[in-house]
Amino acid sequence: MSPALSSLERTTIVLHEPQDLVNIALVIRAMKNMGLRRLRLVKPEEFDAWRITGIAHDTDDLVETVEIYDHLSEALADIQYALAATARRRASRQDWWTPEDAARELIGRGESVALVFGPEDRGLDNDALDLCQGAVSIPVNPEHSSMNIGHAAVVLFYEWRKAALLAEGAEAPDRSFKRRRQTPTATHADLETFFEKWESAMDEVGLFHGIAAAPKMTSFRAIFQRADLDMREVGLLQAAAYEILNFTRLETRRARKQAQAEVDASD
Repeated sequence: MSPALSSLERTTIVLHEPQDLVNIALVIRAMKNMGLRRLRLVKPEEFDAWRITGIAHDTDDLVETVEIYDHLSEALADIQYALAATARRRASRQDWWTPEDAARELIGRGESVALVFGPEDRGLDNDALDLCQGAVSIPVNPEHSSMNIGHAAVVLFYEWRKAALLAEGAEAPDRSFKRRRQTPTATHADLETFFEKWESAMDEVGLFHGIAAAPKMTSFRAIFQRADLDMREVGLLQAAAYEILNFTRLETRRARKQAQAEVDASD
């Protein structure tokens, strides 16, 4: 694991009494995707390394290091902060986190952390929740709050990886607008020339028939100005306006000729 993700080494995933081998494989696959490496199982109903690696390909290294325990308390013995993944809210004074807040806070503490998932059919019971200092709940649709353990794991592990990258000083993604081409931004004069030609084209096709052009042109201006057009893009749109004008004028001349030909034929 790279130094930038060393904080993930302090995170242990604990599946308490998992019932489905496929779900174990899905969690392992998600761990591999997000750079988590420590998995502990407490009283799994089934564990077959060969079948798991057949479902979650290229995870032999993780499967070989899986630890199996008889009791949850033993699996958490060396953990400094255990976080229960559950949709069940309790009246007790536990910390309750969203995935993003939990990841940001706990990664920053520098403690060993366990993310604890319960059995698929009922989740973590009160005894298991009592062994955890906090709980994390994914803000899902309250009318359908039950999630597949593999899906829940991906959400939590992604937030863990994101927080680890930020905590280790990895560069946050640059979401600022970037031009795909090194073309200068269109000037005010470029835009005004285009708007004049665009208004003529829209008038030619009848968009302003019987109404003032100004209100619709105000909307067109807002649309195109919001697009932050460069000179190449303005040129392309202006060429389209020219083609509209040329086409409509040719069609007008053609219609007049046809009408004249019909008049001549009737004489």
